Amino acid sequence: MGVDLNFWRYREGVYLDNGAVYQMACCENEHIDGLDLLPVEDILRETAAVFQDWDRLDPFSYEKNGRSAFQISAAAQAVRFDCYCMEPADMRRFSSLMAKFGCPLYDPQLGVRFDKIAAFFTGEAGEYAAQGKQELSRLLPGLEVDTWVGTWEESARLAKTLPCIQYHGTIHRAKTLTKATSFLQFGRAWANRPCQCKTAQLAQEDTARQILGELLCKSIQRVVEDARAKTYYA
Repeated sequence: MGVDLNFWRYREGVYLDNGAVYQMACCENEHIDGLDLLPVEDILRETAAVFQDWDRLDPFSYEKNGRSAFQISAAAQAVRFDCYCMEPADMRRFSSLMAKFGCPLYDPQLGVRFDKIAAFFTGEAGEYAAQGKQELSRLLPGLEVDTWVGTWEESARLAKTLPCIQYHGTIHRAKTLTKATSFLQFGRAWANRPCQCKTAQLAQEDTARQILGELLCKSIQRVVEDARAKTYYA
């Protein structure tokens, strides 16, 4: 069973429905106003360099060990890699390769493009929104991170209107344990990771902020690690 990974670049100031762009540009090879023209020959040369340890059958077809293979469909505005029996680590190389040309990954299997993330920090976690945004930007390079601070009800209502990757960070203090929880939704897949400490450790206000900030960042690190294992984003 094959997996296709797709890439294009929007013109400055343009953002369209990613699912529609995928269908028209990557599947039907139609021209779309709002997409940049891509340097196809440069992309083919870069692919050959990145996969120099593979057997190149022609500029658009590669295989390895008689088992793994991929084919390239390169149009003026979009590039599609159809992958067969490839290791996930090899498939993530396409994301790194195309990032050099300003083209984020669109994965139709998940129904999401890896270019933007909406980060919601609710309740007490809102006090650490700037720290959380910095950590997300560090761990997910190439993704534009927009943050919102508010109540859970507000974030849930707004999240329904946004088709991009979403992060939700919360901090819950109970009598004995305090949890910082990070939830990451990327299309049809998700990951969830809590980190906890003893609530008694938060008795001193000056150290409580440091502990909670570190706790939230640790949960972000763990949820991103889990998410990466489920995607072909590099």
